[in-house]
Amino acid sequence: MQRIRVDSSDIVSIGYDPKTFVLEIEFKEDRIYDYFDVESDVYDRFMRADSFGEYFFASINKRYRYKRVDATSDQATKPGIVTFITSNAEKVRYLRAACEQFDIEVEQLDLPVEEIQSHEPEKVALHKAKHAYRLTGHPVLIQDTFWNILTLHGFPGAYMHDVAEWFRPEDFLALMQDKTDRTVIRTHTLVYYDGKRSKVFAKDILGVIANEARGTAGVSIDKVVITNGQTETNGQILEKPTSFTMPIEDTAWYEFAKWYNLQRRLGKV
Repeated sequence: MQRIRVDSSDIVSIGYDPKTFVLEIEFKEDRIYDYFDVESDVYDRFMRADSFGEYFFASINKRYRYKRVDATSDQATKPGIVTFITSNAEKVRYLRAACEQFDIEVEQLDLPVEEIQSHEPEKVALHKAKHAYRLTGHPVLIQDTFWNILTLHGFPGAYMHDVAEWFRPEDFLALMQDKTDRTVIRTHTLVYYDGKRSKVFAKDILGVIANEARGTAGVSIDKVVITNGQTETNGQILEKPTSFTMPIEDTAWYEFAKWYNLQRRLGKV
């Protein structure tokens, strides 16, 4: 189980498995305990508590069955496994498709990573990677996507996460009404950070805004974007569980996997 490092005088890290309802707490001096049948809202409040220690004694200690876990079975990542920080299953699918070609194992970890706003994709992704490293204590991979609609002077850029919640596909089409240049550029940026060094992989992906929304998968803009070389929108392509909007070998995912494989052969990861 992956745990998140916390700032506490006695608690080192906290993990939770929503499938088994097991809460795992690492205390100082390599003391690790599993607490059973812990409700997800208890874990959520625990992670938002002003004092982890006070919440533990008030709401967890002596309230749940528990057992001590051998410290040798803790969350330390094995060499050669890529820890990808994301809640997006589609991104995980792309990364795994690239890494499978080099027999690289990928583990997904969803963390509350800080995200700054900037017009520089690399700056945003690097900040997220460094924060994720502080939470996990081991090397991590972060991915961030910038959307640049040329005729709208780069909108929505780094703000797509929020814009996708506000805008429906029809809203993007309304913005493009009477526009002759319908070009959109997605910049995929990956950052690998191991606490000392960072490695950046970036790829610009060209496409156009379609004249109508098609498809149901992805975020709102995916339903109106056609990637160069395709005839369907991203939303239509992503409906197919084994399809990709572009060849894996042409992606930043593949560039990372190729680099990581070399680093593994050199004994640097």
